[in-house]
Amino acid sequence: MKEKRPISHYILFAILALITVVGIYTTVELTSKVKEMARTVNLNMINTMDPKAPDPGKTKPEKYEVGPNTKKVKIGAYLERIEDLDIKQSSWTYEFYLWFSWKPSETDFIGKLDKTHNDELPFSIINGDIIKANVIDEVYDTKKDIAYLQYFVKAKNTQFFDVSLYPIDQHDLIIPIEHKWLDRTKLVFVPDTVDSKVSSRVNINGYEKESGVKLIEKPHAYKSARGNPKLDPGYKVDFSQLRMSLRIYKGGLSVIIKLFIIMFIAVLVTFIAPFTTDPSRYTVGALFTTAGANYILAQKLPPTNNYTLAEIINTSCMIIIIIMMSLLAILPSVIFKDGKIDSVERRLNNLITLFMFMFFILNNILLSWTAISMS
Repeated sequence: MKEKRPISHYILFAILALITVVGIYTTVELTSKVKEMARTVNLNMINTMDPKAPDPGKTKPEKYEVGPNTKKVKIGAYLERIEDLDIKQSSWTYEFYLWFSWKPSETDFIGKLDKTHNDELPFSIINGDIIKANVIDEVYDTKKDIAYLQYFVKAKNTQFFDVSLYPIDQHDLIIPIEHKWLDRTKLVFVPDTVDSKVSSRVNINGYEKESGVKLIEKPHAYKSARGNPKLDPGYKVDFSQLRMSLRIYKGGLSVIIKLFIIMFIAVLVTFIAPFTTDPSRYTVGALFTTAGANYILAQKLPPTNNYTLAEIINTSCMIIIIIMMSLLAILPSVIFKDGKIDSVERRLNNLITLFMFMFFILNNILLSWTAISMS
């Protein structure tokens, strides 16, 4: 007569099956989520610097075409220094040279003939404060109908940085410049793509930078009459906006290893714990390590409602440690219920630990590879 299997075998089979199903499902779901995050980040960056695409979440311009009577003003910039970049506070401070070139017979660019704006700075930096703006050079040649004006500007911008893929994040540092009172029916900027550059002296701690900058002109819509009785309710107007962007990015696998090395060691300690005389001592220590890592990570990131890549990796490591702690408490009581351990129980116990370790390795490799390959 065939010997009846002990109930411990069925319990261990069920635990192994559950770990396998949940592990595969979780790995696939998390990888898909990171892919979607990367697609969204890349699409938003592309649309922000696409002269013909609406800004993500912003008011769509009335039109992208330039009118036949709109006057053109050439504009360029040279980024000289980045004084400070604060991802958590969503701001950065920088210094740059800014120049304009136009025909005085066509455009009263600086408002000489306009009493309302006479002696006023003719440009503004959107979502930013101009700390100082000094005139460096100016040329007015009435015979050749040429005017040129160069400023040295120090400014501080408030800019939303999407940290969804942190620490494999990349950002476009954007300088958005508009004329203060001439809208896009009267003036359109023409980017000086030849002389606009970034200084080789520009460095940002923790980030690499691309060697060049990108310049575009894009309409920026305002959908308010701002209470002006001369304008109709629902009034909407477009201004010509120059956008100069510098792409900054972080490295690949080395950044992940440097940030998560302590976390990964804590998880490995959890897998070593079953071979020690006091497993709980190691697992509790590992759990406190992950809690500390989460706290440190929270200090680096701006407040956000969505999980970042770093938080996903941290949380998954913490869950693995908690599961291992639970298994270390449950499995011995299941295996030794009859006071002994047989070969099947030993094999299933080893498979459960092995599968947990495999999902830990696989999950982190897939998440890291997905973020790096799509950034």
